[in-house]
Amino acid sequence: MADDDAMTPEELLGRLVRLFPDFAEYWNGPDNDERDSDGSFTLHGAFGEFSAYFCERYEELPAERVQALAWLLSECMADPDSDLDEAAASGFLENVAAERFHGDFERYLIGRPLEFYAQWGEGQGL
Repeated sequence: MADDDAMTPEELLGRLVRLFPDFAEYWNGPDNDERDSDGSFTLHGAFGEFSAYFCERYEELPAERVQALAWLLSECMADPDSDLDEAAASGFLENVAAERFHGDFERYLIGRPLEFYAQWGEGQGL
């Protein structure tokens, strides 16, 4: 059942772009497979495409924006049974958990995102 207060895919994309303005160009690029032909996309798709951007540019991203992303992830994962929680966990955190920056990014996370990320990392021997 949809929650009227839940974040829409468009709202999520807007928040990601506000945090990382360069992501707008990346999102609109020809290699984005997460958008349907009519331009629609899902929460999972927005986080999935953002995870590719994040992995490619992690070392260039300002620490204060990475911290703000961690807060956004915490907000997204506040309701464990929501589509937004699932999208944040499997569409983003899982995608970045085995990356070269695992330990560095982990220090920004709090709450449920940290618990999920740390467990996923342990399972991968990180």
